[in-house]
Amino acid sequence: MSLRNNRSFHRKIVYLMAIALLLLPLFWLSQPATNSVKGVKGSPGGKLAQLRDEYRLSQAQLGQIDPTSVTIKLATLGLRGVATNILWEKANDYKMKKDWTNLSATLNQITKVQPNFINVWSNQAWNLSYNVSVEFDDYRDRYRWVIKGIDFLKEGIKHNERQPRLLWDVGWMISQKLGKADESKQFRKLFKKDENFHGERPVALRDNWLVGKEWYEEAVDMVDNLGVSMMGKSPLLYRSNAPMCQMYYAEYLEKDGTFGEVAKGAWATAGREWNRYGGEEIPTSFRRDGEEKPIVIHLNDQEMHEKAAAKILAKLEAIQPGLREKIVVEKRAKLTKSELEALDTPSDKRTGKQFELAAKAEEKTRVTHNEVARRVTGPKHKEAIQLAKDAAEQESLATYIRRYRQTVNFESWRQRAQVEQTPEMLNARELISRGDRAYSEGDLIAARDTYRQGLEAWRVVFDAHKELLSDQVTVEDLIEVIKRYRRILGQLDESFPKDFILQDVIEANAKIPGKTVE
Repeated sequence: MSLRNNRSFHRKIVYLMAIALLLLPLFWLSQPATNSVKGVKGSPGGKLAQLRDEYRLSQAQLGQIDPTSVTIKLATLGLRGVATNILWEKANDYKMKKDWTNLSATLNQITKVQPNFINVWSNQAWNLSYNVSVEFDDYRDRYRWVIKGIDFLKEGIKHNERQPRLLWDVGWMISQKLGKADESKQFRKLFKKDENFHGERPVALRDNWLVGKEWYEEAVDMVDNLGVSMMGKSPLLYRSNAPMCQMYYAEYLEKDGTFGEVAKGAWATAGREWNRYGGEEIPTSFRRDGEEKPIVIHLNDQEMHEKAAAKILAKLEAIQPGLREKIVVEKRAKLTKSELEALDTPSDKRTGKQFELAAKAEEKTRVTHNEVARRVTGPKHKEAIQLAKDAAEQESLATYIRRYRQTVNFESWRQRAQVEQTPEMLNARELISRGDRAYSEGDLIAARDTYRQGLEAWRVVFDAHKELLSDQVTVEDLIEVIKRYRRILGQLDESFPKDFILQDVIEANAKIPGKTVE
């Protein structure tokens, strides 16, 4: 028995020594950091504490420390994910039952369990502002739930101070939800009067588009200054939101009946901010051969690259004039009779088969800059090769910018910000607004006369800015005015004029699929 007791005793000693040895790496790994106080130098802590500090992952660096949240984390014994899923199901159940009090309480519990889980804040705020709000009939109740969603996000920001996603979400809800909902007219009025939300913000700056712009700008500043991620957002779209808010602010000023210098100033600001956006660096999805970094563009630079390409090509063509045309003739000689006939047939007279043949023929006869350069003979051959390469580079950059511009409708908004500042446009907008007001008040005679003057003013605008006929938004908005004018004439037993002053607008609208003025 004594031998067995000795063995047991020795094992216990070994275990204690092993535990003591394991404490050393545990201490090295998990020692907490301490702050310096009264001349006593603080400690950086163990390896984990240092890593949290390096990558700014400690709760103090992420955001506000909530004692209740910390207590709940400890109480869940590492099962926060399970607890969150259970609470999320409860929240959905309360929503289905329309038990808004318990829904709010459950959402609050979720944030205590997972205060740094961004999707909890983002998804549930969306749920409150978009899904729960529509369950109420009174727009005032709907507004309160929209604001609850926004306040929910603002609470999340306190716990996640380095997350631009939540700032962006607040900007989106204030601008888009309040500004474009079916009840936007009522929402915008309630928002301006909401003292609890705005505090000391001046009434003139309480427009939802301006407030939304502030949040978007703060989100962009966080990305630029702290180098944090955009949370999956495209730089092209992420940086467009703030200047777009200014565009909408100017537009809604006029919808609310504000014109003159105020509207002109708002559009001028929109133009400047859009131009500044066009000068920002936008990484693309394109890369040069052999390079890992993406090509960076500026939306303002398309015309510059197009001019540079044209200048370079002029130098290339001047080295051996007529060479490109000669190559085209050689390629046309290799086409079949059917392909040549299809290529020479005007597009509006081609058959379906000829369209297919013409496309193939155009591809076969296309001459690249490199083909021209390689055919150059004499001492300028190398120069021609370099010119062809430079021209192709400039054309590629212009093409990339054109594609990215189309995504944000860049040219249309730039053009609109310029045109909307002109006296002709301000006059046309104001006359139509007065016509709308007369129509809503039932004064058909005043509405007819004011609409007629407004449409005549629009004629002046289109004569000065013919490019507006290709702007679908402008055309569609004006078509709605023409529809109201037609209805007024019908109610007054008057015929719609055959030689209508904006017939070209009607024709432009007819080219849009599914559109009509009837």
